[in-house]
Amino acid sequence: MLQRAISILEKILFGVASLGLLVSISLAFTAVVLRYIFNHSLEWIEEAARYLALMAAFLVAGPVLRNRGHVALDLVPASLGRVQFQIHRLIVGIFALAVSSFVFMWSTELVQQTVDFGLLTGSLQFPQWLPYSIVPLGMAFLILFSVIEIFSAISEMRGDTSKMGPDETTDARVE
Repeated sequence: MLQRAISILEKILFGVASLGLLVSISLAFTAVVLRYIFNHSLEWIEEAARYLALMAAFLVAGPVLRNRGHVALDLVPASLGRVQFQIHRLIVGIFALAVSSFVFMWSTELVQQTVDFGLLTGSLQFPQWLPYSIVPLGMAFLILFSVIEIFSAISEMRGDTSKMGPDETTDARVE
């Protein structure tokens, strides 16, 4: 049941991020057309496109970690046996948890400061805490998926067959 809930959350996050990226690209294209064809520029379009692209990237950081989808050299992990691979996976999960926890705490303070000072965005003129909240939200999801990766790696090392990974066939390592 937990695996199903995690998969549904992943699909929702990828869907929202895809939509955000699509709108971001559309806004950037619109800005180019307005600027170079109609000699008219709207500053808010570029700002909105930037925030939407950042939102897309931060929202899927956790699911991408879980699916091992980041751009990486997998020379070392690919050459490891099953147990060594799970130890590597555990170390990566712990490191991701530590970094995302630090960034979550820092960005939460940043959001609180923008609320306290009543800061507004440059061109859209809406509360700056709104786009800044993208960072702690994305880090919260990364924390969640890091914890899932840690428990999945530990479960795999114990030989538990009820795995929590995205695609169990890719985790099967031969010793």
